[in-house]
Amino acid sequence: RAIQSVRESDLDLTPWLEYFADGLATQLHEVQSLGEQVIRRDALALQHHLNDRQRLALGYALEHGAITVQEFDGLAAGVNRRTLQRDLTGLVEKGLLRTEGATNRLRYALATN
Repeated sequence: RAIQSVRESDLDLTPWLEYFADGLATQLHEVQSLGEQVIRRDALALQHHLNDRQRLALGYALEHGAITVQEFDGLAAGVNRRTLQRDLTGLVEKGLLRTEGATNRLRYALATN
């Protein structure tokens, strides 16, 4: 009925359909990208025998490009900060992350392989 009304009014839906299709394409690209990140994280976690916290940190780094101890602390609330630092150091030793900066500005960025 709505389509018939549009046809009778001689309205062109092309701009709306193009807008909708562009929005849908953008959303599909984002879903694909997130799916690829999850698959990559899970494959690396299995390959390198990562614990759950390391998997969490790696997932965050894959999404944002890097992670800090402060950000990791927010993700893994209640875990001792020293444990989180050891987890991040383990990811560096496995070649998954690399350090940038120093001391209170230390970031753990994705290693470029």
